[in-house]
Amino acid sequence: GGGENPPGGAPPPAVASSPIRRAGAFDNAIPEYASYVDKAKRRGTPPKDLGVLKRTINEQSIDADPVTFSGLRGCDGKPNCFSTTGDSLLEDRILTGVDTLISPWRPPADDPAPFKTLASAVKEYKPGQSFIDGGGFAVVKETDSYLYVEFEALKKGYIDDVEFAMAGGREQGIQVRSSSRVGQTDFGVNAIRLNAIAASLRAKGWAIDEITPKTHQDYFYAADDARDQTFDKDRRKGTEMENGRMDRPAIG
Repeated sequence: GGGENPPGGAPPPAVASSPIRRAGAFDNAIPEYASYVDKAKRRGTPPKDLGVLKRTINEQSIDADPVTFSGLRGCDGKPNCFSTTGDSLLEDRILTGVDTLISPWRPPADDPAPFKTLASAVKEYKPGQSFIDGGGFAVVKETDSYLYVEFEALKKGYIDDVEFAMAGGREQGIQVRSSSRVGQTDFGVNAIRLNAIAASLRAKGWAIDEITPKTHQDYFYAADDARDQTFDKDRRKGTEMENGRMDRPAIG
């Protein structure tokens, strides 16, 4: 991150693809963002190896052979990320933290331009839905087979990096990654966002698994635990904890 502006000095011009935007929100931020535009932001820094690069899975596995391919970055085991890149076996994935692997998104056979359909669905996403991404979003990079979008949280300006790639043939599906830059848990935000985009594509015939407490139990437990302990009541909006807290075992 850069330093503060000198007293009375004009802020430097905003650069569209820069991770630091001093001018405020993305253009599609919800109106409430105006109340937080002057608050300190924790945008974080994106990983240096985003994009479609050579990746290897199962490197430490005893029972699965290493596989190298062109694809998106995996996750680091924290409950604030999902990716279609990850070790093949659950027992290997949970050695580094929670299971964050998801299946590729599969377009219907009759869609002549599936990546265009996907890009349109992402761009039609509504900031503020389910009380997340109130700071809006912007496309950082787009090609005919790769899409990188930054999403911003309403209050503290957290940025999540979201990528989609068609690195192989359409039969291999679309690779997906959605991840927070900072913090330990994401309060369920990455699951909510991906599920919302996936639902709009499912209506067009795509085959996409929903992310649920049954598919990723540890991720959702971490999200619920964080919502329960936070002082920010807005983090509990729209969840079962909006009007009550978790039942915790009595100690002592």
